Amino acid sequence: MRVPSCGGRCALVAMLLPLACHSGGPRFPWPGAADNVAFEHAEVRTVNAGYRRTTSRVLVREIDRPTRATLDYAAYNANFMNADAEPEDPAAAGVGARPDASHPFAGVFDAATLTASIRKTPLTPAERAHPLAFAPLVEYLATKNADAASGLEDVAAAVRAESWGLPGGPHIARQLAALVFLHDPGADAAAEVWVKVELWPWFKAFPDAPDEDGDGFPEVYGRVRADLIKPATLALIRDDYVGKPFGAAEVKSWANQLSSYWYPSYNTDLVKGAVVWPDDATESEVRGELGGRTFDTPAVVMRGKPQGKPVYNVFLLKTPDGKPAVRPAGPAATAPTPKLKRTTPTPTPGPVADVVRRELAAAGGGWDKWAASVAPFADSVRKREKSTPASVKGLPGLDGFLFFRNALDYVVGGDLEQQKPGKAPLPLIVEFRKLLADNGVDFLFVPVPTKSEVLPDKFDPAGKPFVGKVVNPFARKFALALTQAGVEVLDLLPAFLAERAKDATAKEPIYQAQDTHWSARGIDLAARLVAARVKQYPWYRELASHPRKYTVSDAPFVRHGDLHSRLAPALRGKYKPETLVGHQVKGPDGALYEDDADSPIIVLGDSFTGVYQLTDCQHAGISAHIAREISSPVDLVMSYGGGPNVRQTLMRRGVADLSRRKLVIYMMTARDLYNYSEGWDPLRLEAGK
Repeated sequence: MRVPSCGGRCALVAMLLPLACHSGGPRFPWPGAADNVAFEHAEVRTVNAGYRRTTSRVLVREIDRPTRATLDYAAYNANFMNADAEPEDPAAAGVGARPDASHPFAGVFDAATLTASIRKTPLTPAERAHPLAFAPLVEYLATKNADAASGLEDVAAAVRAESWGLPGGPHIARQLAALVFLHDPGADAAAEVWVKVELWPWFKAFPDAPDEDGDGFPEVYGRVRADLIKPATLALIRDDYVGKPFGAAEVKSWANQLSSYWYPSYNTDLVKGAVVWPDDATESEVRGELGGRTFDTPAVVMRGKPQGKPVYNVFLLKTPDGKPAVRPAGPAATAPTPKLKRTTPTPTPGPVADVVRRELAAAGGGWDKWAASVAPFADSVRKREKSTPASVKGLPGLDGFLFFRNALDYVVGGDLEQQKPGKAPLPLIVEFRKLLADNGVDFLFVPVPTKSEVLPDKFDPAGKPFVGKVVNPFARKFALALTQAGVEVLDLLPAFLAERAKDATAKEPIYQAQDTHWSARGIDLAARLVAARVKQYPWYRELASHPRKYTVSDAPFVRHGDLHSRLAPALRGKYKPETLVGHQVKGPDGALYEDDADSPIIVLGDSFTGVYQLTDCQHAGISAHIAREISSPVDLVMSYGGGPNVRQTLMRRGVADLSRRKLVIYMMTARDLYNYSEGWDPLRLEAGK
């Protein structure tokens, strides 16, 4: 039976009145249970014994039936990765405060249903055992049907913004909507949506808040107001999100998307090829936490470094017979790739050096003088960063654009050559070029400009006078230093700055508005520039004698960018998902393009090489479009969070593999040239193979 909303509010106020006079401090306003309730999903199990949400560095989960729902639950629920840092202002934590709970969560829940015990909800045991992770569910709904997602988006915003009348206001999220439960009340009544809200452990305004499931996060359950849930919402959840099983390719796509999405906050990357995990390459402290236990054929191994220490999420898939699900092998090439003769590398670093010298002369002839000329924009960046908590990585700009703090740090970071050893990239890039040259391999270094360099006016009005101009002179100084050391730089920045002049007639910006990465327009432009250089190599003529014809078709998709969840909580509701279009590449047989591990050309890079190719629409990334431009497939070696050290992935293939290649195109975001979190590791080349 539904309780009228007025009656619910009256009941709540009546319950809270005696609490206002309670002399022992604030008490939690909703009843809990006297004992803990053990909880486990019906199809997802945490299998590493002793896992603790607040202290562990490894989470291993086994999934019986992979769907988007079970995979998202395995990744998000009670995961140590998803934790907001304690606010800098101690008063916001509410110690000794008098919280105001008279109108909780802006009324998105039927107030009389709020309870701290799942046993006091009408959820059946079966319904309790099939929860859905709230955040990825809402993201999924938003990409499918914005109207269907709107009600739960309102719930998310109200839960994040609930400040209980304490200092810091709604800008500090003291709790989050964690899980969704569907309840069938029967008798032809509409299905109900229940939500589990978790309070962060550092929030102490309710010292007696019950933690029924014993994970260190007190919880509240409530029924979402019926008017916020639309029939389309329930249909999407039941028919597709919960009901559609995933195949191996879809699991791979999901893992790539998750790693790419988590990268800005957690520096995540996928560990490929693990037959047994952990292996010898896994850190000893991680193996120690697992007590020597290993896991066969994990479907997904994701490594992150959110706080400077390596952490892992591992997902195991089971087939109906209970055996591990073996991951599929990579696709075979549609036709043999020609083997090219070994040649001597022919780098041409001079043209870029000449361009930078002309720029420097036009700016007055001195790097500091050039930097002073762009100080108004740099000052606007520093001012905004200073006024934003360091834990907030996404900063709002103008016209719906969002910006990544790390990329802004790079723009105002100063002379890249003056970084301390381990952070300075110049000697490591030079070392890499020399090693490749010693093995007869050409080398192109392709730093991808940051969004703020190309779109300074979309960050702050102070950037408007600098549209089409260099706002980071020290990046140009670094490019010049590379060329002087013999490294050929393929310089995207001048072309990207010039491309801005076409914005009025272009279908999309060069960069995604809500994401750190480029759009299809940026990918297409970069691919043309890279391909033009590839065609100049003496050995290309032989490769071109075996052409493959590629075609392109549009592939629309909808998503929130990776910066949306990095915004301050109070700002997230202002941004709706973007509708984007990728340009999928197809081979001569009409099949979607796949990278070729036997190609003499390797595209080596970070997430800028993975977006559109392994995530979102797929088969539409930079490697696919380089292949289309040169009429030959390329190999892609990619690390989402590790552009500086993806070199090691290539080195693990060994000398024999390397010596049969013709070109390495090393493409990475320019922001990681400054203060890269993990540091730049020296090369370790394996012999043999």
